[in-house]
Amino acid sequence: MIALIDADSFFASCELSRKPHLRGKPVMVLGRIGSFVLAKTHEAKFRGVNTVMPYWEAKKNCPEGIFIEGDFRFYTLVSRRLMAILKQWSPVVQVSSIDEAYLDLTGIDQMHRKSFEAIGDAIREEVWQKLGITVTVGISTNKVLAKMACEKKKPNGTVVLPQAQVSKFLEGIEVGDVPGIGRQRQLAVKRYGVQLAQQMRDLPMSIIKNLFGRNGILLWKELRGEYMFKVDASTRIPKQIGRTSSFDQPTQNIKDVEGMAFYHLERSLESLHRHQLAAGELNLYLRDREFKRIYLNHSFAKPTHDFFKLAGALQTLVDKIPKGSWWRSTGILLQKLSSSKIRQLSLFEDVESVVHEEDLNRVKDDLNKRYGQFTLTSGSSLFFKKKNRKKSDDERLGVM
Repeated sequence: MIALIDADSFFASCELSRKPHLRGKPVMVLGRIGSFVLAKTHEAKFRGVNTVMPYWEAKKNCPEGIFIEGDFRFYTLVSRRLMAILKQWSPVVQVSSIDEAYLDLTGIDQMHRKSFEAIGDAIREEVWQKLGITVTVGISTNKVLAKMACEKKKPNGTVVLPQAQVSKFLEGIEVGDVPGIGRQRQLAVKRYGVQLAQQMRDLPMSIIKNLFGRNGILLWKELRGEYMFKVDASTRIPKQIGRTSSFDQPTQNIKDVEGMAFYHLERSLESLHRHQLAAGELNLYLRDREFKRIYLNHSFAKPTHDFFKLAGALQTLVDKIPKGSWWRSTGILLQKLSSSKIRQLSLFEDVESVVHEEDLNRVKDDLNKRYGQFTLTSGSSLFFKKKNRKKSDDERLGVM
């Protein structure tokens, strides 16, 4: 038996946990540059606000709404406490995102002397009492069914889907709501008259293989109740690290592009340092007003995790950006990753300079960890954040 624990409206719930007076009100958490809605309470959803909706549109749909600039350091801390609670319930926990984890509960009911439903309820109650946020628990024979069950019970519910009830359950699920079935796959199975998940489950394996290949067969088998996608508790090292986002409006101002690029570089460096990795290549991604993509890249003689080397390389790439174009979005991608734990110095490297660089990076990381993200930041990203957060008094009314 596999459980999916999914926090309800996680970022918004985190804010309500420390601002309980806002419960029952339309609250929206804004993205890092305050330009779009990253999370919202159910009260905001009922007023027509959607995730990733631009700030101005959300303000128009819900003028009485309360807007809060995201505090991602706090959300990360809450996430760590959430995962620590879950690991008390099962020795096998796979963290799939900041607000979601799979637990292998096989045999756990015997150990705790509780039914699976009672275990789900107990997890929800413990999370609520200790963190002040709600979670939904879906339990079934594998990951896919657990996730589908969880979606049906949101928010703040527990549902157990045993094998005997799977077929009837799938009769009420649109095929597009099956995890892993995107728009293209949905169109593909519709050619065979498939509208519901149960109909997809009943297709012959040969058709599934022709349509979706090996991964499609694994998904199809999970719909049939088999356990194919294992709950993996190991920590996976990323093959690449990147961040990207769009501007409110397309811009010709290279300073805007530079500021957002440096902002994303600093965000990417957090992950790079956390995983103790170094990057052999830095890519600057751009998309223009016509959605044409441009990639500029810089390769390092040796992989590095040094902010100043990466920042210098990024500035070189920024200087190569074609002038006069309108830019819709930009981002950063760090590739050719390797461990930063062992560093082989070349014959001509100055040991004192290397030690000095390491000390500077460590101080920067320590300050940001202790006093909050971007306490110590680059001038380019600081300029960009201040520029984007500067709103008129009318706009800031109701913004926390």
